[in-house]
Amino acid sequence: MPIRTLNIDDDQAMSAAYLIECAAVQQVRPGWVPLSQDARILGWRADDGWRKHLLGAWDGTTLVGFAAGMNATDTPETTWVFVWVAPKYQKAGIGTALVRAVEGTSQDSTTRFTSSTYRSSTVEIEELTRRFSQPLGYALATTETVVELDLRKTRLPEPNAVAGYEMYTYVNGVPAQFREQVGQIKGLVDAEAPNGDLGWAETMVSPAEYASEIELWVAQGHTVFESIAVDLNGNVAAWTCLLAAADDKRAAQIEGTLVVAKHRGRGLGAAVKLASLTQATKTTDVHKVRTSSDDENVWMRSINRTLGFLPVETEIIIQKDALRIDDQLPSPQR
Repeated sequence: MPIRTLNIDDDQAMSAAYLIECAAVQQVRPGWVPLSQDARILGWRADDGWRKHLLGAWDGTTLVGFAAGMNATDTPETTWVFVWVAPKYQKAGIGTALVRAVEGTSQDSTTRFTSSTYRSSTVEIEELTRRFSQPLGYALATTETVVELDLRKTRLPEPNAVAGYEMYTYVNGVPAQFREQVGQIKGLVDAEAPNGDLGWAETMVSPAEYASEIELWVAQGHTVFESIAVDLNGNVAAWTCLLAAADDKRAAQIEGTLVVAKHRGRGLGAAVKLASLTQATKTTDVHKVRTSSDDENVWMRSINRTLGFLPVETEIIIQKDALRIDDQLPSPQR
């Protein structure tokens, strides 16, 4: 089955890819609601600091699967690999072939490949790992638990004040005077939280990058709620971001939460999360909210339990070292 580049600017091809992604994900994630086709394709095409190399597998003129190799400009050594195969074509080796094709066409800067996937039970995770990822050379890097808050069944507590701090919630972007600090905090979210064997480094977000991200989310139909705690000196001490989708059947997503190290232990993480949840319920039709955290992140897991979040899925992140073609050739005889 031929594999070739999927033209990201081809509307027909991207529409076919969208339908495959939806069918493949909904098969293994019951109740999952996708972004609209226009919003999803807009994300693929966005100039958002990611190189996106798409490959398609074809049965004649029919697209039956596709894969993406993605590198962030600030972490060019890591290539993320994602694969989707139409359900009727699965378990025929197409996914494996697509992964290998992405690896074989990755940037020269790549030193490792990473991927992630969601399943509703550990049994499904173990079966997928044994059947698919391990034969490709991938090993478990870390696990995260996805939790969900059903706002129709949970009564949120009243937002709480924290002595020495002011809480603010903004819609579709924080004011300009806070953007540099928020960008610094966003760059610390993955690096400072437990992340297994991934070893994420700090990746600061500039005010221009921050503005572009907000612009894309709004163009996709999201409403962006960001809550910050500001100390008496005007410094941002804590931040969180919640994305509410245009389709109220799709769960809102908490994109990240972080309390700056010297301000921890005062309840600011719970306070900013509660502030954004409260504002979202007042101004949108959000019914469910999802978030995830590393299974070793006992602090954030405790906050989420206190707010009423319940486990619904497991996410695994896998990785393997990249071997360049030159590395795989035998040494010359001497």
